[in-house]
Amino acid sequence: MNSRFESRKVYVAASFMVPVGRYNGKEREALSFLDLAEKTGEIFKESPIRQREIEAVVVGSQNPSAFSGVDNLAAKVAGILGLSGARSVLIDTASSSGASAFENAYLEVASGRSEHVLAIGVQKMSDVSTTDATRIVAGVIDRDEAEFGLTMPACGALVARSLMERLNLSMEEWTAFSSLLTQRAQRFASRNPYAHLRFELPVEEYYRQIVNGKNYRYWWPLRYHDFCPMSDGVAAVILTAEPQDVMVTGIGSATDIPTIADRNYFHSFPATVAAAEAAYGMAGVKDIRSFAGKMHINMHDPFNGFGPINMVDLGIVSQGRLLDALLDDELTGENGMFPTNLTGGLKGRGHPLGATGMIQVVENHRMIADGKFRAGLSHSIGGPINNNIVILLEQTGHYERRSHEPYKPWGLPSLGKLKPKDVTVERLLSESGAVEGTFVSATTRFDYKSGEPESVVVIVSCRAANGKSHRFLFGIPGENYEQVRHLAAGDRISLERINNEILLNRMPVRRFYQKTIAGVVEMAGTGWKRLTGKGGGRSETGDESPSGTSWKIPGKIFTKTGK
Repeated sequence: MNSRFESRKVYVAASFMVPVGRYNGKEREALSFLDLAEKTGEIFKESPIRQREIEAVVVGSQNPSAFSGVDNLAAKVAGILGLSGARSVLIDTASSSGASAFENAYLEVASGRSEHVLAIGVQKMSDVSTTDATRIVAGVIDRDEAEFGLTMPACGALVARSLMERLNLSMEEWTAFSSLLTQRAQRFASRNPYAHLRFELPVEEYYRQIVNGKNYRYWWPLRYHDFCPMSDGVAAVILTAEPQDVMVTGIGSATDIPTIADRNYFHSFPATVAAAEAAYGMAGVKDIRSFAGKMHINMHDPFNGFGPINMVDLGIVSQGRLLDALLDDELTGENGMFPTNLTGGLKGRGHPLGATGMIQVVENHRMIADGKFRAGLSHSIGGPINNNIVILLEQTGHYERRSHEPYKPWGLPSLGKLKPKDVTVERLLSESGAVEGTFVSATTRFDYKSGEPESVVVIVSCRAANGKSHRFLFGIPGENYEQVRHLAAGDRISLERINNEILLNRMPVRRFYQKTIAGVVEMAGTGWKRLTGKGGGRSETGDESPSGTSWKIPGKIFTKTGK
């Protein structure tokens, strides 16, 4: 007897999205959160599925109450769309919420529970300031790590630093690489009428803005143009059991541990690898590169370090091509073997958090429906790189003509392990009052006006009483930046307690924030300046932004290192 679950085939009947941007009455028309959601009703104008046939509504959104003050969200959205009576549910997996909503809607149909489901991803970030948005987003991070100052841009900076060290890149080389990736994203975004940042940003302008202070340092080594804009957006699809031209052939999702310090490494994202393998196994695709020339890849690139890693984790390119794959139009350009993020990606098109995963699906669906591609792979990251979704759409005929025997993936990467609850800094210091360890990594945040370092996030490894080494993340005041800057991986560090104060190499450890239901709020009395949501204007050396003569525009400095 075959006990394997046999799911129904699921098809995309229709898709819809609005242009990404800020619906604040200045950049785009003034729309509330529910006004944006109501826009999805237009999907029925082009849908073979009628409004009254919808049996369930699945809404994906990150922290809608904190951002827009909207509770009981799914029922309200169903109501304004005239779908009250249908099942409704809210999905919040942080910035992968839209993709997770799609997955949940897929399961509704695949299981036979529903024939037709409306899935929506919606986000209104412009209801709050950039400062407040930064704090709200930090709420998805582990409580202790968030209170020590870790934010999502800080995570992006730690990933970038890891790539620099792994690939032995100097700061000048990393800046050149970032300028080329930014130029690429904006080249495609400038052609996309639905993109938030519809302009080109040539390498020369990237460097020019370093000099004039517009492209300031944010978190070392990130600059302002190295990450995505704060955006609003909404997108929707109708999934159905009735055959259509485009079908869902693979979905995979996976999680990583919630803490950053306990990760084994930052140069690869295990949750992406596991989610991709699950999607490929479901679709019966042994090698995704067999889709060369037929598939558009829509991957999650909110920071310049993420995109190159994603291409390897998704199995598109080898580790040897991590550095140059996205810069090679013959490989990832619009006429390349694996066209990637042709709509600008998160950096150019914009990243309205809980809507982004659904937007990626809609973009892929449109490209397939228009005959540009036979398949579309979308990839969404949620939380601190730990709730990831991969979705494969295909032209129905393409799927039916190829071999598609499903299989279970194996050999997936191992994850780091959370520290035991009894392994704490307080306990480490309880007996001797001091302990030695090693430096792992760090990143520094700079004030965008003064260029002064505001705070430093440091990861160290210490041996506990159980004989095992565990990693800890700390916040250090910005005035200690020079002491941290010279530390390299493996350097010896000391932790000690003096007069009830914890010191790292005699630098005071500080908790700068307190995590609440509404997100992360600044703690009184810390002396830490309010986050501005922008960034620092100095280089990693602490010097002023370099003059035009001290920075060279990169030539073709990145070459193919493998196949």
